[in-house]
Amino acid sequence: MAPPPLAPDDGTTKARAETAQPQPQDFPVPSVGRRLAAIPYEGLLLLALVLIAGFPIAGLRGAALDGTAHLVFQLYLGLVIAGYFVWHWQQRGQTLAMKTWRFRVVDRQGRIPTWQRALLRFFCAAIFFAPACAGLLLLFFPGRMSPVITMWFFFPLAATLLYGLFDREQQFLHDRLAGTQLRDAPPPIKR
Repeated sequence: MAPPPLAPDDGTTKARAETAQPQPQDFPVPSVGRRLAAIPYEGLLLLALVLIAGFPIAGLRGAALDGTAHLVFQLYLGLVIAGYFVWHWQQRGQTLAMKTWRFRVVDRQGRIPTWQRALLRFFCAAIFFAPACAGLLLLFFPGRMSPVITMWFFFPLAATLLYGLFDREQQFLHDRLAGTQLRDAPPPIKR
């Protein structure tokens, strides 16, 4: 007995294959260790970004900035950093470091966050990570502030990391506040 003839493809096969593809919420949450390992890499990329963004202004001025010029320069660098994160999160859900470590930011429905949600995530993350960055810089210049006081700068970072360890979905506190979550990214499609 011969097998039944194949029916012509009416386009539903492709549609079924597309709906069978896993959605971002189907991917597991990256481990806290993996996310922590990505932080220094993200820091190196940010350092390069800040150096490139600050080079023209430093070259124009030629001397150390002080007063209002210093404040404007810091605000400019803050906007550059915010733009880097928000743009990458709302475009593909990944910064360059997140792409390397293969995880992405999604909203609670598993979609790439809107620019408003990405901006909210940036500000929530800044509350927890910015003091630790300042504390890290102060550790390199111990004469500026007591090391005991400097250690308190790491408290917000420790709080969000501890929250991530005990959260039912292992999400950090800034993700909970922003309505986002980190998920493993699907492997790249090989063509």
